[in-house]
Amino acid sequence: MRFDNAFTASGNASPAATISGANTTLNSPSFMTLDAAADRLYVANTGDLSVVIFDGVSTKTGIVNIAPTRTIAGVQTGLLQPTDVALDKGRDLLYVADDVDIFVFTSASAATTNGNVPFARDISPGFTVSAIFLDATNNRLFVADQAADAVAIFDNASTLNGPVKATRVVQGVATHLAVPSGVTVDGAGRLIVSNVGNGTTILPTITIYANAAIADGNLAPVAEITGSNTGMVTPDQIVVDRTGTGTLYNADPGAARIAVFGSLNTANGNISPTRPINGANTGMTVGSQPVGVALDNTR
Repeated sequence: MRFDNAFTASGNASPAATISGANTTLNSPSFMTLDAAADRLYVANTGDLSVVIFDGVSTKTGIVNIAPTRTIAGVQTGLLQPTDVALDKGRDLLYVADDVDIFVFTSASAATTNGNVPFARDISPGFTVSAIFLDATNNRLFVADQAADAVAIFDNASTLNGPVKATRVVQGVATHLAVPSGVTVDGAGRLIVSNVGNGTTILPTITIYANAAIADGNLAPVAEITGSNTGMVTPDQIVVDRTGTGTLYNADPGAARIAVFGSLNTANGNISPTRPINGANTGMTVGSQPVGVALDNTR
């Protein structure tokens, strides 16, 4: 679904476009990433064991039952359970989180990167990957590890291959990490993690850590968004608009909504979203599991 006017969209808004139907091949899609300049959307299509790529996404209107522009799938791709995608535009690389692997495909923007194409590298971090974020400028990869309540950080991401050891790991009681499900870095260079919690004693939380470039060890967050006012149930993918004071967008399948937290630079505590996008008109339901979100702040 695409909601126009992302800077102001709120409440029971209707999507401007919905990519849906048999031609799309979408089957339990998970996280996504957007190349805004190319107007190109990459989606981890978990149920179809593929990554699907749609060009011209800003131009679609209404319910659109279209085939992907490209589909990366097949034995040579290595894809068995793709759940997240990240793009390095400068190096033209596509990273795909897939269970205990992160597959890297070259020539990500090329029409020839289509079908049963072999991966160029297979990064094996030694755990099941729940989410990834690539800081392409600094060639740094952030990887969420739900089982260990940790975020592993890998420098020199474009050179990684095979079994690798993290450069640094944020982990420990002080971190308040609890089933981390989404990870990103904001405009202030802070590491931001969405945490599902344990469903009983540990609430869903968005934890924020100073200086993502050197974050390591049993690091306490500098801010935490948590509590009943947040309305969070199962916060999944997060994306940040880094302009101004920062705005965080969070897909929450348990709440069937996108929660928007403005003034991210100072956001903390048991706060309500600045704007929740939810309601019957949105098309988002608990059953439809809206887990992924991407932002085009250029349109």
